[in-house]
Amino acid sequence: MKKIAVILLVAGLLIAALMAFSACNREENGDTAGTEEAPPPPPAPDPTPEPDEEETEDEEEEEYEGAWSPNQIGPTTIRMAWWGGDSRHEAVNAALDLFMDRYPHITVIPEYGAFGGYLDSLIVMLADGSEPDVFQSNYAWVHMLDGGNNPFMDLRNWDHIIDLSEWSNALLARTTTADGQLAGVPHGITGRVIIYCTEMLAAHDLDSFPATFDEWIALGEAVTAGNTALDTPDNQYAFWPLGAPSNDLSMDIVIMTMLINHFGVNLEANGQILPTIDQVEYVFNILTRMKEAGLLPSHEQQEGVADAFNPVWMEGRGGSVFEWVGNIHLAGGAFMDNDPGAGIVEGLGVALLPAVEPGGSRLSMQRPSIVHAVGRNTNHPELAVYLLNWLYTDEEALTIIFDQFGIPLSSTADRLFQEQGGAWGLMLEGFDLLDANVATMCAFFEDGNLRPHRLNAIENFRNGSIDAREAARQWVEYQQYGLDG
Repeated sequence: MKKIAVILLVAGLLIAALMAFSACNREENGDTAGTEEAPPPPPAPDPTPEPDEEETEDEEEEEYEGAWSPNQIGPTTIRMAWWGGDSRHEAVNAALDLFMDRYPHITVIPEYGAFGGYLDSLIVMLADGSEPDVFQSNYAWVHMLDGGNNPFMDLRNWDHIIDLSEWSNALLARTTTADGQLAGVPHGITGRVIIYCTEMLAAHDLDSFPATFDEWIALGEAVTAGNTALDTPDNQYAFWPLGAPSNDLSMDIVIMTMLINHFGVNLEANGQILPTIDQVEYVFNILTRMKEAGLLPSHEQQEGVADAFNPVWMEGRGGSVFEWVGNIHLAGGAFMDNDPGAGIVEGLGVALLPAVEPGGSRLSMQRPSIVHAVGRNTNHPELAVYLLNWLYTDEEALTIIFDQFGIPLSSTADRLFQEQGGAWGLMLEGFDLLDANVATMCAFFEDGNLRPHRLNAIENFRNGSIDAREAARQWVEYQQYGLDG
């Protein structure tokens, strides 16, 4: 694996261009100083204070939270960064406004935009120590940057401010890096599930999704019997892979899930790609059968956008997609006449990927959907950690942000969402399936040094340039080259 030192050396050449993300946001939000004014020294404590009978509930809560709060410092400015769409931006900004209303002497400057370019900008800022105080991270980056050591602040050193008991030890283990530090807290857990059209199954006398690949392939043969070589309005497909910008992203997770379920191997351990060429070829041979049966659309049939807004899926001609459980509202809302804004997701069911063989495992690869971290170069660590803790434990803030980052995992959020119904029925079904069938996604699965090699092998296989054996060889050997650096 390439060390972050190498990445940062190269990234340093791009600082002037890539810092636009941070600089523009600071300029737009009026961040001209960003400095903390030193507060006056606190008065000497009274060794025998009299109880205050008029103490308010807020004061009691402050005392309960611990020895530190933003009221102990003077006017201070910090930054918080995240990526996402407009609805997420609006929700997080509203929550930050609430925080600043509570603490008028604190300014939180929001820095937000699209996912594209976010990592490049973060790497450059980490290099020169200018990263945001609090920021959204990807699970893979926590383990990828700095050679697997913690690239961010170790939150365990601040457990007097952040209540780590809000997350289970199993969850915190996922964001604990190779050097034993806690790089961030997981916002939620996600994994891919099959979202399928119940009407298409019923048309072929099925009342549940196929349990094995053999059954799925048989369904594909029946559904696509009258299809043309190029997509036409009459074509139907039993499986329509998604994964913008490339549908191969969906197939990438299908392949790895099959390897976990049939051979019990994850992607990597101790610098070694674990699946063998023979094992990967076995899976690619099943994909060959899927292609021949029409279960998978051909390269020529699946052109254009590969997201949920492809006409095939929107018109109900795609029988199933393999999508992140947190995107059920998006994929389900795009299907037929559903209205995601009104919470309407009808005509669909949710299932796990079929087993490779009858009675085989149907585990689902899962990972933290989003990680929230604190910059190790922050000048205001107490305030940054306090804000991070507040976002996960303040009920009003949680209600404002709701599920804009997915379903949050803190115990306070869990209780609140149980009371308010924070996810739609189909999404909750999907989470129940994941909870009962957990397989941990390798931390390097989405690593930029590995994944492109897998996607190239899948692309070349699907367009007929290489056979299953050669695809398997490239899948294994090229990734090993990526690990070896």
